[in-house]
Amino acid sequence: MSRSPVLSPEALKTLATQLLGYTAADTMIVQINHEATGIARVARNRVRLNNSGDSLSIDLYTRFGQRSSARLNVNQLDPATLKQSVAYLDRIAREQQGDPTPVDMPIPPRTYLPNTSWHDATAAAFSEGRHGVIPSLVTPLIDADLTVAASAGVYVRSRVYADKQGMLAAAQETDSELTVSGWNANGKGSGWAGQATRDWSTIAPDALAQRALRFTQLAANPVAFEPGRHTAILDRPAVAQIVRGMGGAFGAYGTLVMHATPLWNRIAQKSKVGEKIFDERITLTGDPNDRDGGYLPFNDEAFPLLAMTWVDRGVAQRLAFDTYFAAEQGIVPANDAPMSIRMDGGPKTVTVDEMIAKCKLGVYVNRFAYVEGAGGDPVSGMMTGVTSGGCYLVRDGKIDKSIKNLRFLDSPWFFLNRLKEIGTAERTAFGYSPWWGSWPIAPTIVPPLMVEDFNFNALADNV
Repeated sequence: MSRSPVLSPEALKTLATQLLGYTAADTMIVQINHEATGIARVARNRVRLNNSGDSLSIDLYTRFGQRSSARLNVNQLDPATLKQSVAYLDRIAREQQGDPTPVDMPIPPRTYLPNTSWHDATAAAFSEGRHGVIPSLVTPLIDADLTVAASAGVYVRSRVYADKQGMLAAAQETDSELTVSGWNANGKGSGWAGQATRDWSTIAPDALAQRALRFTQLAANPVAFEPGRHTAILDRPAVAQIVRGMGGAFGAYGTLVMHATPLWNRIAQKSKVGEKIFDERITLTGDPNDRDGGYLPFNDEAFPLLAMTWVDRGVAQRLAFDTYFAAEQGIVPANDAPMSIRMDGGPKTVTVDEMIAKCKLGVYVNRFAYVEGAGGDPVSGMMTGVTSGGCYLVRDGKIDKSIKNLRFLDSPWFFLNRLKEIGTAERTAFGYSPWWGSWPIAPTIVPPLMVEDFNFNALADNV
């Protein structure tokens, strides 16, 4: 077995226990996060980046009695440095003023789901396999005289939480992502393909290259198409770009207190829990042990994350109460908003090819880019973005021609009630964008959708 680029959970447990032994404070919390990221990138047919590194964060929190707490972050493993850090933190904590509103609360027993997000094959690929897939991703497109960009990334992480009251929780995870894009010689059309998986042994770079090649060649000479409300066939990467942020909308505090999520019913002045909010074929779940995604089984404060059904056959089932808000409201069990989303479409599904065959006139979208909230109204969930990496006119059951990219303005809380067909769910990739949020993005498992009256509101200049 290859050596992991991060410390094991057992090693982090040992370190956390040592740190707890250094303090004289009544309360101490230790949180350690060790993560490593390895990225290989190609731009304009040449390798431009092949970088890897790790980041160690040790967060320490101490408090004496009901005084205010003191916090410190260090990134050293030297025992002398760590002892000095804890001694300094204790001195600062003793000097704090009293806290009239202590945050302590009775802590229920914590039982965690198994940690299933780790794969040895992915950890090994951090140093051994990450570079080798690049030729398979880019060579077919370069041989076809296309301009190519590609990325292969591997992510490995270990986490531990420990406190002086005896709580000790640790877990680890791996993730990986491949993407490849092609541009035609005239620079007018592009194609994209990607794969995200926790298990590197399942990657398929050859298939991704052929998919990107096919889309790029189809996009050679795009023509303008009139924006408006059209039938849209949204492939999985397009759906995922819109759906990936929906988990936050289930937050109970944002809904019930701030009245600022699509789960708030303005007319009835209550949440939409128990109401039909989507097409009856739509079910949304989040599960730390999801076979295609999954995530660590506890949150930043070591409270358990459970498998939850958020929407069942179109009906909203629950809101996400974090532990403290749940205790205040008397809600059991507590659970944070889903770390990842799975959207399933019921037992009767169709393929993308079948959607195309059923379409008289519409637009096929491979992917969206630059997706963000729009309109300044969080209750509507309105979003905007532009098609990218493959946009085609569908006429009489076939892809007729490549069309220029379109901007959309629509809300998933609206168009998920205008579905004509739904496919099978698979996890999708997003691409390596360190300047646009974090990477990798939490697993998003979605089906392709055929949507009626999807609102394409303008032409877009991007390629």
